[in-house]
Amino acid sequence: MARPDPKTSTTDLDLLRELCAAPSPTGFEGPVQAVVRRRLSATVETAGDPLGNVWADVVPDGAPHVLVTGHCDQIGLIVTYVDDHGYVSFDAVGGVDRQLLPGRHLVIHGPKGPVDGVVGRKPTHVIPKDERGKAPELHEQWIDIGASSRDEALAAVAIGDPITFQDEFLALANGRYASPACDDRAGVYVAVRALEHYAAAPAAARLTALSTVHEETTFMGAKAAALRWRPDVVIVVDVDFASDDPGGDPKKLGGEVKLGGGPVIHRGAGSNQRLLQLALEVADAEGLPYQVKALPGATQTDAEELMAAVQAATLSFSLPVRYMHSALEVMDPDDAEAGALLAAALTRRLAKEWTPERFVLGG
Repeated sequence: MARPDPKTSTTDLDLLRELCAAPSPTGFEGPVQAVVRRRLSATVETAGDPLGNVWADVVPDGAPHVLVTGHCDQIGLIVTYVDDHGYVSFDAVGGVDRQLLPGRHLVIHGPKGPVDGVVGRKPTHVIPKDERGKAPELHEQWIDIGASSRDEALAAVAIGDPITFQDEFLALANGRYASPACDDRAGVYVAVRALEHYAAAPAAARLTALSTVHEETTFMGAKAAALRWRPDVVIVVDVDFASDDPGGDPKKLGGEVKLGGGPVIHRGAGSNQRLLQLALEVADAEGLPYQVKALPGATQTDAEELMAAVQAATLSFSLPVRYMHSALEVMDPDDAEAGALLAAALTRRLAKEWTPERFVLGG
């Protein structure tokens, strides 16, 4: 389908920008969850748990209960040591590619505020020839904040401080944007906007928008949510590898996935096949763009935790992203907005047609 007319598009770039800008690696999700709470509370009452999950309901007594969720934590780093000369050592939080770090501008979120630093390593000129071109291990890299001593550095940073890539939200051609943390602030955007769209024209179903924590390391947020609810339907939204750049091979990535093509609906182990077919019908009826991708195995998202514990009919869909788990991930915000509209429309359809037996396979 053609791109939405910018004059009529409902994509909320300010929300996406604010979500992506909140520095929140796993275990430190407070800043982004504050954004989620503030936004949702303008529509409905919000709630949370000590682990850090945040959620809100529309039609809390309705049926069926539909849960739309994305995880809010991002990959990052954490301060582990400061040497006598003030250089900061670190370790990874989530899947950080160590070869992307040397020379990178990072931000340490210290007790007195953000501290800028640059990742250092041995210069190529003094590395033995047989080791040149290899990615240095994390313990062979450090962050230079300009300090001259351990005491000076520890006046600005502390052991255990989270570290993130520099905040940017770069406008590219054709309505694409580059930012850290598109994984999975784009999914959180879908959950928040789905609730807002549904609240504007609610039906009989209950819709819960959930922003989970700890997905990049332990899936603990999804595990906790699974103990709290027994929803009838779960819609899990994460990001997926786009295949439309020179490094993307559709044959190896499970199919063709393009920025601007709409949300990517997973066909395979991550989705209930009857719910998937209904989602495709709804998308066609609503004129929403979408893509279908084969998923032969695990989704590597919150979906597995929720499917196993909740036993709900589950739909997994993703949003195309280039350069996942890097300092700047590229996405098309209209893909996320289309996902939000699909989740809201699917909830309304389920309100009209729900029966407990409908999505029991083999029945």
